[in-house]
Amino acid sequence: MVVVTSALRASVEDSGDHMAGLSRVRQSLAAIGHRLGTAWSPSYYGKDLVLVRAGKHAVPACLSMKPPAGGSDSDVRHGWAFDLVSLSGSDDERRERLLHACYAISMAARLRRDRPDLRPCRAHDVLLRVPGLLSPELAASLLAGVLVRPLGGTDEGSGARPGEDPRFPGVPSADAWDVFAQRPPQRGLYAVSDVHDIEWGTLDRESRQRLTEGSAHELLPLTAAWLDGSLPLTDVLDRAYRLRVRRESLLSRHLRTLNDAVTAGGRLFATLGDGLSGIVSDAALMRSAVLTANGESAGRMHSGAGVAPMDRLGLTAARRRAHFSLHVTKTLKGTGHQERFFHGFGTPLGSRTADSVVGFLSALRRAGPDSPGFHHLAHALRWRDWWHLHLPPTARVHLDQLFASIQESIPGTAAET
Repeated sequence: MVVVTSALRASVEDSGDHMAGLSRVRQSLAAIGHRLGTAWSPSYYGKDLVLVRAGKHAVPACLSMKPPAGGSDSDVRHGWAFDLVSLSGSDDERRERLLHACYAISMAARLRRDRPDLRPCRAHDVLLRVPGLLSPELAASLLAGVLVRPLGGTDEGSGARPGEDPRFPGVPSADAWDVFAQRPPQRGLYAVSDVHDIEWGTLDRESRQRLTEGSAHELLPLTAAWLDGSLPLTDVLDRAYRLRVRRESLLSRHLRTLNDAVTAGGRLFATLGDGLSGIVSDAALMRSAVLTANGESAGRMHSGAGVAPMDRLGLTAARRRAHFSLHVTKTLKGTGHQERFFHGFGTPLGSRTADSVVGFLSALRRAGPDSPGFHHLAHALRWRDWWHLHLPPTARVHLDQLFASIQESIPGTAAET
């Protein structure tokens, strides 16, 4: 089994648009699968390409070569790893081994993607290098960032039905969204949601008390034992996998609650890794849905959502504006402002809320490019004209000064209009 992963966030940042970046990654992985022909059976594990071939075989030669210049995958950074997996036993046993193997191999592929100097390509050999390479925080992020488990079968619930996302039973799949988007409605609001800080959770900005616990934060004790050698790799993977399955089940319930709460006047689709997008009838409906979902998973995870009206500019423009409003919620996470979980494009921010925005972005600037969440500053710079539209004059001046100090250090951030 071979798993090929990609630098999705980098592709999104380069594109300046989540859906455009996601499309680049999908096209890139599809091109790799096409080059391999019919000998290897391709499938997907989250956003990763999984290639399986019965028996023992050499790794496909094309994976070790640089993509051809100008090819559809030449501008997306990839990493890959492989392992030999025994799939004997009952259907349930085979499925469990397959998912467990995908988890480990995907982590190894991600590590090799981010550290191209790593020579081992068999998953076990790659992961044995982690204690000498990563801090406990980075190792926890590695364990937390790689699992999108198809739920159903022997898992909690009855599993996804036709037209639903296999990861999130009860939520319409992205395939349904693709059909829906060909003829979107002319009225309503485009809505997009995202779980805030799914890896590290959210802290209250004033008290520094933990509001939600992230999946990586939950794994820190395990990674500490991994790195100090007190727990072997096989035990680390087994325990981390069980924790990730529970976390994915919580995410599934959270997104299903959000989806169910808008069905009276809208439809959302699982088009993002830990969020939904679609069309709703009005802002009050979406705001109420977010409050409901956040209330049911309080202390564990919460989402923010942005909406923008559908108008003569069409779906693409509405989507970009809604993503800006989602970005507003992320800059205000951990505050007491209501925009921390919901914002509608065009709704101005008050002076106290604006102060919190400037404070958050200024703190990211001081922390530097290697700090968690620094990408929010790149988004803010790209969307500076829209920030002008939503902020009072004094905050605009402060933000312009901040942007002037960082613009040259963050390439690819032309203003969004």
